[in-house]
Amino acid sequence: MKSSNRSVIILTGVLAGAFLGGIFAWMASKREAEDGNAAVAGLGPSDYFQLGISVLTLARQFGSMLNQG
Repeated sequence: MKSSNRSVIILTGVLAGAFLGGIFAWMASKREAEDGNAAVAGLGPSDYFQLGISVLTLARQFGSMLNQG
């Protein structure tokens, strides 16, 4: 793989991640504005643990998809 192709792939991943992070932040701030309570403040440690496991599962699925081709 050429270095320029790798750079484009990495840049695309960074931009996609920033876009998704922005959407998540927008959703959390919109929820806070509706009822006056911080939506993130209501999350407990188990919620963050579950989110982390979900992200790792998604990464594993993506990796296995890349290995199939």
